[in-house]
Amino acid sequence: MSDNPQLENRLIELTHTIESDPDNTDRLYELGRALESTGKLEEALLRYEAIVRMEPGDHESIHAVGAINLRLGNNSAAILSLRKAVKLCEDQPDYLVDLGDALFESGDLKGAKVAYERALSLALPNEEVSERIKLALERFQSSGE
Repeated sequence: MSDNPQLENRLIELTHTIESDPDNTDRLYELGRALESTGKLEEALLRYEAIVRMEPGDHESIHAVGAINLRLGNNSAAILSLRKAVKLCEDQPDYLVDLGDALFESGDLKGAKVAYERALSLALPNEEVSERIKLALERFQSSGE
């Protein structure tokens, strides 16, 4: 049981909603986010993958699949999904940062740097993602890349 009873109740409510309406991708996405926030990454991943099967062009769910695979250490799967999300929605700096992280973790430093620099060109200075981009680019400066 979760330390957050409200979140646990929301998980139960969403699960029941989906049982009665399994094609409700909005509720599936919400359930995925709730599961993710409780650390149930594999379960969240299953929900996002279900959405992608129903709506192959849903860039948010494709990004979520990639981001969770990255967190789980499945870099190849993460890169595939994140590249697809970036292709579908080219102006999302957070997608590019996650792609950069996956490429970096896979040893593709050149690809990672390109993704980070592109993300930096899209992000507003006060956006939260800007700090992630700056930290990522600092890794290259400290490594001499």
